[in-house]
Amino acid sequence: MNRLLPLPRWARLAAFTLLIVVACLLVAPTGYAQDVEPEGLVPGKTVTYQQTIPVNVVFVGFDRADVDVATFRAGLPATYEPIVRYPAFYGLEGRDMGLRFNFDYRTVFTDAAFEDDFFGYLASIATPGDPTLFQQLYNGMASNVRDVTGPVGYIDGPSAEQWLMTAGRQRLGINPDRSYTIYYINWYDRPDFQFHVYTKTDSPDPDTGYNFGLLRPSRKMVAWGGSHGRTWFYDLSAGPDSWTGNYDVDNADVDGDGEADYRIPVIWEYAAGGYRDPAALSSDLGLVTRYVGVNLLFTTSPLYDPLVAAPGPDGQRVAHIELFNLHRLSNAADWIDMDMIQAEYESFQPYYDWQFVLDNNRRPAPVGVRQAVRIGGGLSEREDCWVDYGTTDAEYYCFFDEHYADFVPEYGPHDYVATVFGFNGALSNMGNVPLGFADDNWRDGTQSYVFMFDGPEIRSSGYGFTTTAIHELGHHFGLSHPHDGYDSTSGVDYDPSGDFYFAWLGDEAHSMMSYIDVAWEFGPFDRDNMYRYEFAGYLNWSNEMLDDVLAHPDRAAVRDLVAAGREHARTAERAFRQWDYLTAATHARLAYEAIATAAQTLGIATPAFATETLAPINGTVPRFIDPIR
Repeated sequence: MNRLLPLPRWARLAAFTLLIVVACLLVAPTGYAQDVEPEGLVPGKTVTYQQTIPVNVVFVGFDRADVDVATFRAGLPATYEPIVRYPAFYGLEGRDMGLRFNFDYRTVFTDAAFEDDFFGYLASIATPGDPTLFQQLYNGMASNVRDVTGPVGYIDGPSAEQWLMTAGRQRLGINPDRSYTIYYINWYDRPDFQFHVYTKTDSPDPDTGYNFGLLRPSRKMVAWGGSHGRTWFYDLSAGPDSWTGNYDVDNADVDGDGEADYRIPVIWEYAAGGYRDPAALSSDLGLVTRYVGVNLLFTTSPLYDPLVAAPGPDGQRVAHIELFNLHRLSNAADWIDMDMIQAEYESFQPYYDWQFVLDNNRRPAPVGVRQAVRIGGGLSEREDCWVDYGTTDAEYYCFFDEHYADFVPEYGPHDYVATVFGFNGALSNMGNVPLGFADDNWRDGTQSYVFMFDGPEIRSSGYGFTTTAIHELGHHFGLSHPHDGYDSTSGVDYDPSGDFYFAWLGDEAHSMMSYIDVAWEFGPFDRDNMYRYEFAGYLNWSNEMLDDVLAHPDRAAVRDLVAAGREHARTAERAFRQWDYLTAATHARLAYEAIATAAQTLGIATPAFATETLAPINGTVPRFIDPIR
């Protein structure tokens, strides 16, 4: 828990901070003088920071008659206001995120020259091969319109994305630096069409060396984006593929949950007697734009409140990973790369002072730990702390919450400690475990601890601890998956099942938070969203504290800190307007540090420390776990 700290090093850094502010003002983007000067901090007010988001939708290979633009646009949202998702499952509103995005949609149909060049490029980089397993399964369906025949072209997805981004800028007038773009692609109607899928094969698991993109038929894709920028494409003439489930045209319920699954078929299945009425194409593309592009990639909502994980001023953000060995023949530390975890987070959020700690308990785990894992994995129903929660699923949380001090040392009073408990063992000792999950506190949707699992059987599926740790810490710090999220217009939180099964398309993008296991970094969509969350959050926290600071009789003593905070806030707002979200988050954090230090100097409590809750236990809320895939 964070506590108050005496005056940190702000006094000796004040002059340096002001020099940074002046430098940032000198290098502000040209043309900004025409805009309204940002307010900076507004004491006592929760500001909603608004931004117009251009969304380009480009139809490549479609005739204008194929897509009814009015129908396509009819279901698109005009705005998006993110919420903190997990408190909503408890019936709570959560912190006001202070963000509102207003969308400006532009639809473009490419001309024959663009299409000749693009499809010629795809053909030139395609590696011929046999139909994928899932294309063969599609061929075996009773209701398929036609069979996929070889040779099938295996096309590098990031290369196709790069071509589209470059051509979009040069030939369509798209500015990829200040807009998001979706390309919908149809190669099928051309005489040079060849069956194809997209791949990404350059990122094997860092611990096991297993290359999911190369070896798994399920990782042959129909969409991709985010490797190079704010662009995502979906090729309806690719596949069919596994991830979207569109290889199955016979069965309504493809995932076996007893509910019909809405999937987007390959383009030739939009036909009389096909899987989908041709008239549904326009509305289907509208669904993908709204529920995948807008809601899950471009302007999504956080799973947890990112500011709960905020260190205090001068505090570090600590990732403490505690490993327990339940398997005598292997050492957990051999299957985790702490350097990679550290490098990824220092790149992702460089505005924090990070500390990464690995505690590998090489001896067999204590009896209590082994018993807790067996209970959580469904191997035992022995009475323990879980009884108060009504489900054995709570055992991981309640056991390690009660015994936290037995395993994790105290850190600095202003540090935020994200604690990961990892278990290395055979499934016979762990039971029905996922790869991992970022748990909450079972009371109000505040994040608590991360749990992750590995062992011989899981490693045989390709997974070590490293990528699971990065992924689950991503949840802990706030990020959602690109396949589940919140629709701001309707207020519906959804996952990729039933009417929203097609949301699995969001995983076919460059994101550490995806399940498709072909990219192990945070992509531009992850970064944009996180930086905007923290930009608005830190400025509004500063607004909250500044009201009390300015009302304090000794406010003159912290005048320089207040001035520095105001300047950082103005710099942050300028950067936000210019789509420089990293700079916006960096200076919003600096504004918070200045105002929080001023508040502490005056003996005023800061919002970062009000994390205790008296809410009752609630064991009925659905849990988010990340399964062994």
